[in-house]
Amino acid sequence: MIGFRMPTRVHIEPGAFERLPEAARRLGLQSALLVVDPGIRDHTNWLTSACENLESTGFRVRVFDAVEPNPRTSTVTAASEALKADQLDGVIALGGGSVIDAAKAAAMLATNSQRIEQYEGKDRYTERPKPFIAIPTTCGTGSEVTWVSVLTHEPTRSKISVKGETMFPDQALVDADLLKSLPPNMVAWTGVDALTHAVECITCLAANAVSDAIAIQAVRLLFQYLPRAVADIESDTEAREAVMRASTLAGLAFGNADVAAVHCLSEALGGLYDVPHGLANAILLAPVMRYHRQAALDRLAWIDKHLHCTSALEPMDSADGPSDGERADRFLSDLEDLCKRLEIPGFDSLKVPTEEHETIAAAAVRNGSNRSNPQPMSPTSYREILSSLDGGG
Repeated sequence: MIGFRMPTRVHIEPGAFERLPEAARRLGLQSALLVVDPGIRDHTNWLTSACENLESTGFRVRVFDAVEPNPRTSTVTAASEALKADQLDGVIALGGGSVIDAAKAAAMLATNSQRIEQYEGKDRYTERPKPFIAIPTTCGTGSEVTWVSVLTHEPTRSKISVKGETMFPDQALVDADLLKSLPPNMVAWTGVDALTHAVECITCLAANAVSDAIAIQAVRLLFQYLPRAVADIESDTEAREAVMRASTLAGLAFGNADVAAVHCLSEALGGLYDVPHGLANAILLAPVMRYHRQAALDRLAWIDKHLHCTSALEPMDSADGPSDGERADRFLSDLEDLCKRLEIPGFDSLKVPTEEHETIAAAAVRNGSNRSNPQPMSPTSYREILSSLDGGG
């Protein structure tokens, strides 16, 4: 058993992005590889701002802007080679989960000599990664406070997870103002991705008292504020800050527990078909939780109790109150209603061939988080979920 750990120094406040030079100085950095994706490069001024802020202090920056959704092992290799070629001190990630995961792995690979796939699993590397600063630009990843990097291994069309006790970012600058330019669908998808982290964290077998306490706060914030954030992310300051905070809290929680079947399926879909991770999680969360209803009855009921308890002094259990079954059903209905309000698309929008269900199910079972499900999940189990979704919406 691993005790709760949080080695990342986290700054959660509007304007935290402007503290990037200070964060770099705190780590003793004088140069870094600044990792972004083409969207950040082409559609925001954040890359220019980060470079100007750093370079005004004499800092040396090299930009790596080739990260794709579902980052590939070859991309990580290229980033680590750039880091080594320019003899840079550290790595800065500015972007969503794909950017942060790619940069996190590159920071590790730059100090270790084997191919990235050789480090699949936990603590397989020997040398400490380069210092790493993470700046999330979506409200879904949580990767700014976790020890794992999830990558696509192109030769096998599969996802691999590389994790280690020293892969946590050293600094995380969590600035809700960076969400202002996100389109509504991306706010919805990444917000439900964060909700997936929190709900799976609570219902999985690796749940613990500390992760529960953090995850349930993320659930509350997302149910209350995500619809408002989707409606007006630019102007609704309260909602924007709440969903960004919820995303980081959910990352803290699942990084110290685990996720389960939703992620097993979404990572299989990402590896095989390059489906965006946040979208896949958003589509799968409600149906997978309904599949787990009986096995996770008490945990689903526990979430419902916290969502509907209006006062810290109000008793959560009473002889006259709803049963666990009724509470679980109410939460599942609330979850489905939320996804409907947020216009999360149906599984059919992914256009996954029915004949590929067996391949997806087999990949899901191989996922390292499969053992954390509240009930045993075989290929047949995953095929049942996929069959129930096929053609639905």
